[in-house]
Amino acid sequence: MHTQGLNNNLFISSSEMRKFIRNILLCTLPVIVLVLLEMILPNTTFTFRTWEGISFATAVPHYPMFYPNSKSDKFASGDLCHHTDKAIYRKETWVTDKLGYRNEHFVEKADILFIGDSFIAGSGLAQDETIAGKVSEKLGSNAKVYNMSPGSFTDFNFYVTSGVIKRPRLIVFSIVERELPLPIVFFTRSGLKVKLFKILETGNLNVYLDKGFRFASLKWLKARANNSKGSGVASIDPDVFFYAGSAQKHTDEDVTKAFHTISSYQKYCDSLNIKFVFMPMPDKESVYYELVPFDRQPDYLFKLDSMLTAAGINTIPTLKIYNEYREKNKTQLYYPDDTHWNPVATDLMAGKVVEWYQRNVQNTMSAQFVR
Repeated sequence: MHTQGLNNNLFISSSEMRKFIRNILLCTLPVIVLVLLEMILPNTTFTFRTWEGISFATAVPHYPMFYPNSKSDKFASGDLCHHTDKAIYRKETWVTDKLGYRNEHFVEKADILFIGDSFIAGSGLAQDETIAGKVSEKLGSNAKVYNMSPGSFTDFNFYVTSGVIKRPRLIVFSIVERELPLPIVFFTRSGLKVKLFKILETGNLNVYLDKGFRFASLKWLKARANNSKGSGVASIDPDVFFYAGSAQKHTDEDVTKAFHTISSYQKYCDSLNIKFVFMPMPDKESVYYELVPFDRQPDYLFKLDSMLTAAGINTIPTLKIYNEYREKNKTQLYYPDDTHWNPVATDLMAGKVVEWYQRNVQNTMSAQFVR
């Protein structure tokens, strides 16, 4: 009798099982609906700019940062003043290629390949306002340009050794001043992650999974409930903002570390018979130091440029070029509400890249052809 009673207690009737399953479905249905809804909504529905809208945010295997084969148009504001009365809205158009980099078309063999951060990728810029877009416009059919940003030499090495891209004639490497010195990092990607990525990239499955499970709508609701907004700090000009806490005090040791990192990239490119040039991006505070205000202009990039030049490493001295521009022009080079440069600056530096390419790559090739 005792055993029979125990068996009766363990037995679950079919009606109880149906009730249990129904309760589970009722509990999970809102989550399922939310996941499916976020999968089909436009990428930038819950973001104040395109960058976050097309960036992978979960552990779903992916590379690079952005969703591949993506197109979006959005009126976005800068990263320093979003959701404030100082926000300046401008239209961002973004197109990514099959690898997820910001290019109208994938280029297998580029003449000029950019490796950089958010400046080179073009945060806050329309597609044709990026430096890669400007260089491509200036050179026309004379050169193919490819933007591999945000990216690293690890990314480049992976794609070139796996045969996805071919070696370019020139690599322009750029990084913002506050991220220097960089560690010297070259690593290989795990075989398992590569295999998972190849499976999930079919039909952009990894994109849909990331969109569905990053729960952007919930994060948006939380941000709005907490009145989250840009944390930019106003300068002595109330309409020009700077990144909070970004003022860097670099040491001579930092200069030496940065020098060794850039030197390693030069040697790597030399080993592949690729021309290399370093184009640092000055912090906004270094360019408009008098507005912070600083007593004098930070000289970190000047010291680094001098050390690199003395060692025969190719550089484009961006801060020096900006200073010369400012002596003759009042037009701003950075957005007032953003840490990033504007189309005036990208056009200026695109001209310098074109000059460097024509003088050190294109003319060299022509001379070799004549001989």
